[in-house]
Amino acid sequence: MKMKKVTAVLLAGAMIASMMTGCGSKDSGSDKKAEGKTEDGKTVLKFEAFAGGNGTEIWEKIAEAFEKENPDVDVELHTSSELDKDLQKDFQNGDIPDVVYYNLGQASGFTENMLKEKAIADISDVFDDELKSKLVSGITENAAAQPYGDGKVYLAPIVYTPTGFWYNKTLFEGETKKYDLPETWDDFFALNEQAKANGAALFTYPIAGYFDCPMFQMFAQAGGPEFMNKALNYDKDTWTSKEGKMIIDTIAKLVSPEYTQADTVANAQSKDGFKINQQNVIDGKALFMPNGNWVIGEMVNSTPKEDFEWGMMAPPKFSADQDRYVYTFTEQMWVPADAENLDVAKDFIKFMYSDTVVDLMLANETENKETGEKSPAPIVPPVVGASDQLPEGPIKDTYTLASSEGYEVVSGNWATLETAIDGFDMKATVYGAIDDLNTGAMTVEEYQKQLVDAWARLAENL
Repeated sequence: MKMKKVTAVLLAGAMIASMMTGCGSKDSGSDKKAEGKTEDGKTVLKFEAFAGGNGTEIWEKIAEAFEKENPDVDVELHTSSELDKDLQKDFQNGDIPDVVYYNLGQASGFTENMLKEKAIADISDVFDDELKSKLVSGITENAAAQPYGDGKVYLAPIVYTPTGFWYNKTLFEGETKKYDLPETWDDFFALNEQAKANGAALFTYPIAGYFDCPMFQMFAQAGGPEFMNKALNYDKDTWTSKEGKMIIDTIAKLVSPEYTQADTVANAQSKDGFKINQQNVIDGKALFMPNGNWVIGEMVNSTPKEDFEWGMMAPPKFSADQDRYVYTFTEQMWVPADAENLDVAKDFIKFMYSDTVVDLMLANETENKETGEKSPAPIVPPVVGASDQLPEGPIKDTYTLASSEGYEVVSGNWATLETAIDGFDMKATVYGAIDDLNTGAMTVEEYQKQLVDAWARLAENL
């Protein structure tokens, strides 16, 4: 599949939403010497990886494959679902890892703080012309890779994921079809009466934080990449502009009780309740929700094999004559500036784009803990042609959609601040208020004012 160039939204820094959960494991490395060598003289590469929705087995396989191709290197792998806490201890103790897989946008803000401290190494030389020609165009030219906007790459994009509105395809295609997929927001809201007649709500969302990707898409959809770029850099007119007001009004209407499934907020605010909201799409209680393809693995245990098939569409456009935008985010790997084995760490990151790793990631599986049954859960690296190798199905369909005629792909996120604002919570301000719009605890006008005030404070601290 020939991917379109990702429209690069260059910012001072970025946060990419990541909604993964998992369990940790640790290789104690008891036979490793403190100076970074094994007893037989091999270089020890310390690799710390977040244990999330992709599982831990994939990192074990990649580490083993790297050792096989680099027999003078011994990879010491540590995976954890609380990696930020482990990393804090390691850095405090001077036990600096060589390579880290920990995304921007985590609640701890660990990677963002490392960037603010200039504690992440410049790895631009990894992405030479030969490697760049292998990668999806534009994947290293956005702020998730170049957080300082200086043309240098500090965060390696190792996975990329198109996002959109997910639904049960059997309700929109074939003999069981009940609805037509909407093109515009007017079309979308018009489906509500049909949905109600069938005992369903039009919309739900796992938690309010899942509005990050739709909001970024809406910026581009409402005013193009230029408006998106200004909004993400806290332009003072963002929320008072025609485009900004249109986005606020659309979100407020979307999450109103008229359109959103009744238990959405209660579920979203309970432990693991996001899965209940996702299950409501599977069970036909709601038609659409914002998500990424990780939802397939998250819900594999409760997804029926008949009368259900995952589908994803881009959020609707505001007018019929527009092209449509698909927002994609990346997962990142980076090297601490004080890493002991900088050159080997760079070799490891370059290895992440090799045919060997592409094959391993595409062959990834998740296991049903109850039955032990394994299901395909491919991970797609931003390597040209990788998504072509996916089996036919919903995951491949999302990448095909992103490269289809009439669609543009955008990437990027909120600009990172020079100094933190005491007591300010970006996610609560922008996304948390969405729950309040649903319950009536906040009006549309109050939400707009909150955003306008927030953007003024944020702009002062860029």
